[in-house]
Amino acid sequence: MIQRALLGTIWMIYYCVCPSFQKETTTFVYNGFDQGDHRIHLDGIARILPKKDVLQLTNATTMQMGRAFFKQPIVFKPSEPVSFSTHFVCALVRVGEVGGHGMAFFVSHSTDFKGAQPTRYFGLFNPNGSSSTHVLAVELDITKTLDVLDINDNHVGIDVNSPKSLISTRASYFSDKEGRKIDVKLLSGDPIQVWVDYEGTTLNVSLAPLGNQKPSRPLLSSTSINLTEIVQGRRMFVGFSGSTGSSVVNQYILGWSFSKRMASLQKIDISKLPKAPHPSNKNKFIYLEKFVR
Repeated sequence: MIQRALLGTIWMIYYCVCPSFQKETTTFVYNGFDQGDHRIHLDGIARILPKKDVLQLTNATTMQMGRAFFKQPIVFKPSEPVSFSTHFVCALVRVGEVGGHGMAFFVSHSTDFKGAQPTRYFGLFNPNGSSSTHVLAVELDITKTLDVLDINDNHVGIDVNSPKSLISTRASYFSDKEGRKIDVKLLSGDPIQVWVDYEGTTLNVSLAPLGNQKPSRPLLSSTSINLTEIVQGRRMFVGFSGSTGSSVVNQYILGWSFSKRMASLQKIDISKLPKAPHPSNKNKFIYLEKFVR
């Protein structure tokens, strides 16, 4: 315990006094999360569970938001194209009889989400969009909400400055072995792999169950996203955000890899990933008599 605290203190000092080191960190990988790692900033109800090495965005607290992002901005030189590639493993675990709201991976030029709201806005947006920052989000949504034009209660969407997706589709993955799409239930409680790759103006999103290889065909592909309009000052912050409403789910991140270049993206070691906690059947959540409108 003392050794871990000492290492954490040394890391904080090194991080603060060595700005050149901060600028050079453009790729990282987490096979589980350590509470002693101060590179991850936690906001709202997000936390790293003690002794479980799991990053939890939301819990059984209603009408709340949880965010976790890499503290250091990803910086691009004027001569560099803005691009990135990320791979993460998440799990959405049911708490009660009714499912809650989903989560999102986000890219933003700022960490100021003033005005953001919970429920269907993922802690990133509000009814008017994103008032304080420019945001690209890849949402894993488990609620069908009509006012943001959701297609169903189990979909993946690409959002730009708004909870209304530019494009969305039912959660599934392409099985290269079977040569067809197979549905994925986001709120199954099982670990799900997600890949998000951006280069040029093309953004690709892929899903697969844990243990599967990255599919050869993406689930979503948009060729009209100009990330330079979001990444102001040629720097961006990356992370995850989730929220609850009158109903809730536990949202977990088990592993995360990120790089400015797809070729340098480090592999997540599946064998080292922690397991997502599942609540006991006898611990049922009592919902408030308050519903999202």
